[in-house]
Amino acid sequence: MTEPEAWLPHSEQEERRRAFWSAYLIDKLISCGKSRPLVILDQDCNVQLPCDEETFNRGEWKKTNTLDQLLNWNTEIIDNPSGFGLVILMASIFGRCTRYVHQNRKADEIPPWDTKSEFAGINSSLLLLESYSKLGTQRISEIVLQSHHTNTDIDRQQIGHLIFAHTLYHLCHCLLNHPFLMRLRLKPFGSKAPASFATRALQTGCDHAKQLMDLIRDATESGCRIESSFYAYCIAVAGGIHSLASHLEHQNTARRQSDILHYFNESVEYLERLAKLWVHASNMALRLREFHTMSHRFASLLDPKCLAEDLDPSCEEVCWSMIDYAILGADPRKKPLVSKTGFSNLPSPSQSQWALGTLGPDTPQFDGNSTDIFSGLTPNMRLNDVEYLLNCSPGTNDIV
Repeated sequence: MTEPEAWLPHSEQEERRRAFWSAYLIDKLISCGKSRPLVILDQDCNVQLPCDEETFNRGEWKKTNTLDQLLNWNTEIIDNPSGFGLVILMASIFGRCTRYVHQNRKADEIPPWDTKSEFAGINSSLLLLESYSKLGTQRISEIVLQSHHTNTDIDRQQIGHLIFAHTLYHLCHCLLNHPFLMRLRLKPFGSKAPASFATRALQTGCDHAKQLMDLIRDATESGCRIESSFYAYCIAVAGGIHSLASHLEHQNTARRQSDILHYFNESVEYLERLAKLWVHASNMALRLREFHTMSHRFASLLDPKCLAEDLDPSCEEVCWSMIDYAILGADPRKKPLVSKTGFSNLPSPSQSQWALGTLGPDTPQFDGNSTDIFSGLTPNMRLNDVEYLLNCSPGTNDIV
């Protein structure tokens, strides 16, 4: 967690940094549930962030900011962080978000609309990504097209890092503004909770769920291979929000309803694609389909007037199952989605019943090279090793 010895070759120093930050990233990604608290704390991380790939490949040393400096609005930034550095920045904010969602056992005494709340603090930190990355103003397809026009090589790893960092960015907004989680946060304040705040939060969650899928689609159609296992969780969370939003009857015109259902179907399609690589992606697709058959029962989550009402324990259990990574990725055929209610194992409809089309012909693949965020992090940490850690839970059969 501290800088390597200065006498080591620059390339080995950087490898050690990247090995640590790789472990840090895994810790953040597997802590998406009530039973998986974070292990590595940000205040203990004193090693500088990874440098850019060109410097690393030349075996040179470059001073970069620490995570603490990057998270501080008042810090004078030495240079914009590398793609890997942006992933670490977002992993830190994502860890804070999941802790807020899963580990905060007691309701905030400060309402989320207060500027001193943890909700407001996380939203403020999320704005940092906009100041460090240009992807928010430029699509992946535009970056790829520009490289073709200028005959420059595409830094596939850099693009992979950018895609993943921005996917985490949208996922954080989806979790912070998830209808179910927002309902839990606002309930303690009863009638004092402003209906306008709940309405804006709902809209924000829906918007970022769409933007997450837009990003995945744009990257895939541009030839990027979106294959890391964690993308399945991101897509499943967005799909759950699309399912809930499809029942917002008082705001849904026929065109809007069709648009929301298109995003939902697209979410399931991408999970089906990832299912060819990862078993838990197939499980998530099954759970998402099953959830959609009953999501109309949770329409009150979208009604600001019902914030003071108690949630049925069975409904709460179902909603948690669509957010907790371990439950969401577990095989629903071995363990009922909900064991204490009438929501038992429902038969899974076929693809034709779900009107799920295909994405068309195979997209170009950058000469077969993957833009997976884990490729090349360090020579000693291969993609399959990292994915094994992400998908194995010692002593249990749960997916992490």
